[in-house]
Amino acid sequence: MAEEQIAGRGTKGRSWHSARGKGLYVSFILRPSTGSLNLLPAVAGLAASEAIQILSGVRASLKWPNDLVFQGQKLGGILCEGGSSGQKSSWTVAGIGLNLNHRRIDFPGELSTQATSLFIITGNTWRPMDLLSHLGSRLKVWYNMLEKGQTDFLLESYLKRLSFRPGEKILLRTGEGELTGKFQGLDEKGGLKLKVGSETRVFYASEIIRVLS
Repeated sequence: MAEEQIAGRGTKGRSWHSARGKGLYVSFILRPSTGSLNLLPAVAGLAASEAIQILSGVRASLKWPNDLVFQGQKLGGILCEGGSSGQKSSWTVAGIGLNLNHRRIDFPGELSTQATSLFIITGNTWRPMDLLSHLGSRLKVWYNMLEKGQTDFLLESYLKRLSFRPGEKILLRTGEGELTGKFQGLDEKGGLKLKVGSETRVFYASEIIRVLS
């Protein structure tokens, strides 16, 4: 857990702004079984959104694959990075950043209109350690479920927390450029299924730009 990050990172090498003493910035070291890695952002996202709701009553939505949002504004982010030190030793660091007590002035530049915090939403200040306690508890529940292979319920729960629904049209940024299609749900590994024309394709390392309908 950090009071501040001076070189915080988000997905695709982007910087992550971490105002000192304003948020919860924490990393968990996980050692998942082989084949579970793609679902770790879903595990962390569910744990974070539930922890926020338990603490404050605010129901944060999930923006696949790495963000927590409230009414279209970013409330938090997740970054899962893995590695190994031999065939029998693999690990993943799940980094989670959640905006707790930020005022608008604490967000630099355009983030002041794109991001939000529990303080902005509720008008109350919150203790990071209280949120950390709930986060650790919920992460344990979902991580153990993943390790037991109970992925159907995990994905069903994640789908219910998404900020968009199957059938809605979304604009997706992929390695081959921007694509528009209808969201068809998630596959068994947490990939986003998008119907582009008459073809349904699955994406794992892409980014939703916005929901179109």
